[in-house]
Amino acid sequence: MELPTQAIVLHATKYGETSVILHAYTQQAGLRAYVVKGVRSAKRKKTFSMGMFQPLTQLELVATTPKGAGLSVLKSAKITYPYTTISSEITKSSICMFLAEVLRSVLKEEEENASLYHFLAHALIWLDTHDKIANVHIHILIQLTKYLGFYPDVSNISQPYFDVQNGQFCQYANSNECVSGDEVSLLKTYLGTKFDALDTILASTEQRRALLMLLMQYYQRHAQSFRMPKSLDVLYEVFN
Repeated sequence: MELPTQAIVLHATKYGETSVILHAYTQQAGLRAYVVKGVRSAKRKKTFSMGMFQPLTQLELVATTPKGAGLSVLKSAKITYPYTTISSEITKSSICMFLAEVLRSVLKEEEENASLYHFLAHALIWLDTHDKIANVHIHILIQLTKYLGFYPDVSNISQPYFDVQNGQFCQYANSNECVSGDEVSLLKTYLGTKFDALDTILASTEQRRALLMLLMQYYQRHAQSFRMPKSLDVLYEVFN
């Protein structure tokens, strides 16, 4: 039996007739996959419920790992932070769906990264406990790049262009991957803002959408095998 680990659910996929494979980001071991037996069974008494495995739910997990090759088998799970608003507010649940899809693309390491885990856990609790959340997904995407190794170089942040390829601000457009305009000005604002001051960032839906597209291009350029999230259109619809 393994020691308990804190985990954030990324997604669950069907496995056999009654089980699922749970993919989660754990505090102690990074990316992990678990077989959850019988969770889709019609039997009344089950150890787990599918409701526990909604994207970005925070859990404490205990599993066993076979001596030979094979996935760990989940033995127990309990919710460590019951969300009070995320599941009932469509805007927040859509943000979680989008962020979960991004995280599935960019989290690859099967090793401990406690600082990244704590950042994600804190960000989700912030989302759950605040009302003015129009800026939070953009802020999380930007801050996440610190842990992924491609946070923008702000040493020349006063310059008008942002070089997507090199992740830095520059005076001139040196390539077709250099952009300028409202989305770059807005990016600079986010780079200097913390969670508790996000509601001070004033931007229109169109401006946020343009910046979000810039960030998606930035992720595509720097995060290996990054896929454009299918839930992006849902997010646009909700914020419109």
